[in-house]
Amino acid sequence: MPKPTEHLRNLSDLSERIMALGNSIKKAEKDMKSAWMDEIEEIDLRDVKEHMKAVESALHRLQEEVNHVEAEHPRGAKGRQ
Repeated sequence: MPKPTEHLRNLSDLSERIMALGNSIKKAEKDMKSAWMDEIEEIDLRDVKEHMKAVESALHRLQEEVNHVEAEHPRGAKGRQ
């Protein structure tokens, strides 16, 4: 069974992945104004796609963490919602 610090690490990892996705989207928006539009767009879109996959995986892990918390602490989790 994971310890509370491991759950916090997992949530921190999710946060970092979401921030990386946001940053890659911002970079893609900025680069789309560049002279080498097609090549940069392809690279940026590939980068965004990779970050989206990482976030999807992290969100899956987050769902597992939430399920774990609800299973281990059913009254406490429901009472705080």
